[in-house]
Amino acid sequence: MMHRKPVSRRGAGFTLIELLVVIAIIAVLVALLLPAVQSAREAGRRAQCQNNLRQLGLAAQQYHDSFSSFPSGWYCMVPQYDPANGTTLLSGDVNCATPSTPYQPNMWGLLPSLFGKLEAGNLYNEINVNLPPNNIENTTAVRRTIDFLVCPSNRRPEAQTQAGTTAKTGPSDYRGNMAAGMVLPGSNANCPTQDPTNVYCLYYDNGMAYQNSTVTMADITDGTTNTILMGESLTGNWSQATSCCVRTNIDRTINKPIVVGGQNYYTYWISKHPSQVNFVNCDGSVRLVNQTINKVVLNKIMTRNGGETVSAEETR
Repeated sequence: MMHRKPVSRRGAGFTLIELLVVIAIIAVLVALLLPAVQSAREAGRRAQCQNNLRQLGLAAQQYHDSFSSFPSGWYCMVPQYDPANGTTLLSGDVNCATPSTPYQPNMWGLLPSLFGKLEAGNLYNEINVNLPPNNIENTTAVRRTIDFLVCPSNRRPEAQTQAGTTAKTGPSDYRGNMAAGMVLPGSNANCPTQDPTNVYCLYYDNGMAYQNSTVTMADITDGTTNTILMGESLTGNWSQATSCCVRTNIDRTINKPIVVGGQNYYTYWISKHPSQVNFVNCDGSVRLVNQTINKVVLNKIMTRNGGETVSAEETR
């Protein structure tokens, strides 16, 4: 009687343990590669954001060539009062007469004035600038999204609903450089000490874009390469003056919100790039600034005629 050896039923496939090991190895490789992929994607988004700012800077220069000045931060009509009593408002906006930042949603901001230099002339023609941006006749126009005003690192280019309203406005992640620093104590009777909460202690017109400003190249005595024109910010829109500009000061920090009464306002120089914010200088060159920059140095590159000397190492 012959005894046959049992035939093994084991095939050439993987065992469960071997399969789990392979899956674990693949997971480790993916975990190692994912940060590199994300970093590469962010680099591309940051490059697009820088290109947007470069376009805005070049458009501002073309605007200067056409009108002999850079565009205003926001536009409002200076109030005219009845000479008989000096108090009755005849025309204009009383907000144009206040010492602090008087921009309001009913005033036009900086960016629409550049549309003619950015191949967005059709949208500018759709706007009725003789009416406020929040007027019903401008509802359709101001909600339009413009790709070159949105940084891809921040959000999708969708119209944003304004707080306290049902109205939507087209977003913008870029704002103009309004001013920087505080006046010296004693130079203003209403500013006995350097208090960042006192509106009389703050500058509002030593930058590039502020109320009805008409800054020329000749006014930038610190040099166009050393003076910021615009930079990144969040939660803004392109039409209203309330999103036009940023005032820089040493009590504020790049990439951190401004806290007022326990409420966060993302209206300072802030981006979704890790530890960095993009800016464009007045000569059209793009500058990448780390959030660890010395705040005094940041103030220096925001003023157009402060007479300071800033080295390349200080701005890194």
